[in-house]
Amino acid sequence: MTDYQRFEELTSKSIEELHEDNGVGTLSEKYLHVFLKNYFEPDKSCHEVKVGRFTADICRDNHITEIQTRNLNALREKLEYYMLEGYDVTVVHPIPRIRKMLHIDPETGAVIKTYRYPRKGSFYSAIPELYKIKYFLDWDKLTVRLMLFDVEEYREIKTGSRRRKSERLERIPFAIGESVILDNSADYLVFIPEGLPKEFTSKDYAECAKVSREIANAALNILSYLKTVERVAKDGRYYVYRLNKYFEV
Repeated sequence: MTDYQRFEELTSKSIEELHEDNGVGTLSEKYLHVFLKNYFEPDKSCHEVKVGRFTADICRDNHITEIQTRNLNALREKLEYYMLEGYDVTVVHPIPRIRKMLHIDPETGAVIKTYRYPRKGSFYSAIPELYKIKYFLDWDKLTVRLMLFDVEEYREIKTGSRRRKSERLERIPFAIGESVILDNSADYLVFIPEGLPKEFTSKDYAECAKVSREIANAALNILSYLKTVERVAKDGRYYVYRLNKYFEV
């Protein structure tokens, strides 16, 4: 079965069916998490496997897959334990590319508002999360897989406050986009935007990548740590960077 066929098969199932297929223990899990566990590992006997004092999302032979939609810092203790025990680990970090927002009335369950979130997600969206596990990114036993997907995001309207707020209930994927595998410093060239000068500052990086200065600084911190880029000078309050000579064309 191809990835596309697997995706189509899973999206044809309702939330209830997917939870039922995976047993009572998954009822408290968010749909997206259960969906991705099945997408990456159809054999349910490999799901939720006890590994020492932790439980791995997926464990087959000597390889563990952890699916984390946010807060990668919550994985740090797990990652260190798994890898020191000799396991190869893949962290899957899904990134919403297109978000179709659906606001739900808490009393009737009816959709009362639908709109498309104006900002599209990209691989750069993962930078703040990758920064949280920076010191593991150069470990030989760790691979990070970033994947873009399009999602319907259901949110329940909260009442009783002056500002109308909403709480996210579920995210239902309706299309999967590109993926990138980050396994070594060369793979992180995906975070080098087009049009970047040979020598550049975080300001140049932010403009070329069309990201905030905060994300640019975090990206360059990661890229420097992995030796994908190197600091070569300082221009006032800005560091000047360039690609590692091994990656220059």
